Amino acid sequence: MKKTQYILFVLCMTLCFSCAVDESCRTNQSVLMDIGMYHVTQTDTSRTVASMTIDSITVRGLKYDAATKKYSYMDSVLYNNLKTITKIDLPLHSFESTSAFEVTFNSKRITTNTVTNINDTTLYINKKDTLIVTHQNTDKYLSLQCGSIKVHSLDTILATNNFIDSIRITNRKVSNINVENIKIYK
Repeated sequence: MKKTQYILFVLCMTLCFSCAVDESCRTNQSVLMDIGMYHVTQTDTSRTVASMTIDSITVRGLKYDAATKKYSYMDSVLYNNLKTITKIDLPLHSFESTSAFEVTFNSKRITTNTVTNINDTTLYINKKDTLIVTHQNTDKYLSLQCGSIKVHSLDTILATNNFIDSIRITNRKVSNINVENIKIYK
C-alpha cells in the first residue's frame, strides 16, 4: 500500500511541475530611436537617395545646464569610434522631454565628376553635429512578468549642419519595435 501511495505521489508531483507556466519575460524591453544614414545625389534630371556607410562615428550624450544655458557632456559615450555603420540606435531620456547628442562623423565620399569623368574624393574628418530631440514620454504596460516600458513620441529634431545636410522624422513612435525613426541626409 505504501509503495502505491509513493508512486501515486511521485506521479502527481511530476504532473504538477511539468505543467508549470514559464514566468520569464520574453518581450524586447529595449526602447531605442533608430537613425538611418542616407546620401542624396542630384543631377539636372534626377535625384537619387541611397543608404550611406559612415567610416566611423562617435556619439556622446549631452545634458542641458540651465545655469550656464549650455549643453555639456554626460558620462555616457554611446558609440566610440564605431566603424562602417549605416544606422545608429540612441536611447531617449525617460523622465525629460528633451534628449541631446553630439555626433562626430569621419567619412570619405567619392563622387564622379560628370564633366571630366574623374573621381573626386571628399574627406570629412571629425565633423561634429549636435542633435536635439524633443519628445513625449508614455508608460506602456507589457505584461505582469515584463512590467512596463517608456515609449516616446517624437515632436521635433534639430541638428547643426557641419556634416548633416538635412534630417527628417519618418516614424514618430519610438518603441521596442525596431523601426527607423529618423533619416539623416548628407
